Amino acid sequence: MARARDFTKARAADRAARQGTDSVVDFGLPGGLTPPRKRPSKADQRAEAAAAVAQVTRLVHCQCGHKAAVTIPTSWRGRSLKCSRCGERCQA
Repeated sequence: MARARDFTKARAADRAARQGTDSVVDFGLPGGLTPPRKRPSKADQRAEAAAAVAQVTRLVHCQCGHKAAVTIPTSWRGRSLKCSRCGERCQA
């Protein structure tokens, strides 16, 4: 009785000859492995999320005399905002 042949190695060799192979030097570590990453703690993730959605209330004075109390994200703290009446830029 004949034994069944496994053609996986032959197929892999044919594919490598047809499509080419990647050089091991192209990868950072041998075999394409990457160093393990430090997993952030839940407390760090919660603090990051809270900082992302934190908002600040500022009183904005425009040159046209318009005043407004606006709530903006903390990332917008130094930006200039547009007045809703005259359209001019004013500092928040």
